[in-house]
Amino acid sequence: MDKKTVFKIVFLIGLTVAFVATSYSWFAEKSNPSISESQIKVAAAEGLVIKLQADSAGRTNVNLNTIISDFDEFELKQVSSASALDFYTIDFGEGLTMTNPKYVLLPPVNNSAEQMIANGYVDYDFYLQTEDMPKHVYLHRDTIFDGPASNSIRLSVSYSFNGEATTIIFGETPENGITDDYTTKAIIKEGDFTYGNTDPTFYTNQLVREYAYKDGGRSNSDEDPIDLDSIFFTLPANTMIKVNIKIWLEGGDVDCTNTIASTFLDAVIKFGSANILRDAPNVYANVNNYTITNLTTEMEWATTNTSTTTWNAVTNPNMTFVGYNTVYVRYKAASDGSTTESYATPVNFG
Repeated sequence: MDKKTVFKIVFLIGLTVAFVATSYSWFAEKSNPSISESQIKVAAAEGLVIKLQADSAGRTNVNLNTIISDFDEFELKQVSSASALDFYTIDFGEGLTMTNPKYVLLPPVNNSAEQMIANGYVDYDFYLQTEDMPKHVYLHRDTIFDGPASNSIRLSVSYSFNGEATTIIFGETPENGITDDYTTKAIIKEGDFTYGNTDPTFYTNQLVREYAYKDGGRSNSDEDPIDLDSIFFTLPANTMIKVNIKIWLEGGDVDCTNTIASTFLDAVIKFGSANILRDAPNVYANVNNYTITNLTTEMEWATTNTSTTTWNAVTNPNMTFVGYNTVYVRYKAASDGSTTESYATPVNFG
């Protein structure tokens, strides 16, 4: 891809999760579903690089095995979190016939592969850095979790931008209490509880967004216009930001039951980016002679403005548009990649 290509894939995760036959639901005495195979690939296109540390060299890819040195020991265990910051598990002690179970706050991972293995969920920091061009960053529409366990899987994306910390929890089924009911009861504190009759003070509703919530407005095509309400952030040129992702099996989800045992989950997570388009040109129609005021050879025109539009270079600023009711005019992308194309201005002749 060259620099003027609007869509860039900047981050890709693919992993396969197998739940072994001995696993149980969150509400039973044991939980040991495990990841048997995994490939996590981080890929950056031109103009955007990925770093494992703020002062490390930019790279185009990295595997999960680089982060978790002994990946064979990793198990995806059932945990619960309402915030994607504090995670809880159940300690059954000597068993339900002997003692009450206890919700236990797990220690923070703090970039420790050993702690990630002990806690049983993926917690990964990386850095994005732009080069010559600023970028809109969003969750690509190819992101999908597929399999019987998919409804129980959560993905969180966390970052701090312009002094504001943001964490978004994504899942297969949205839960927002408005258009979609809350169904997940996520744990929020430690303590002993009565099995089968948990005190409501131990849990709260979990706000879950569907993956399309931050798809950049590109749910149908990589070439669709960017929706600025559906991006994570706009990263300026030559700027770096730390992003954290977590992937876990949410024990408080109503679909986290024994039926997911001995099944497979296929997951693909993509982060996409797009160049920031220049402001649309200030052009308007001269209805009497079908010319366009302020038209220049730095622009191009078309009769539509969609992802499949073919644009025509302006070779004569005084060209006429007889027979057209509306044409669209925009600035061309620079041939050296230093600037992008602009947004388009509709020019109406009546």
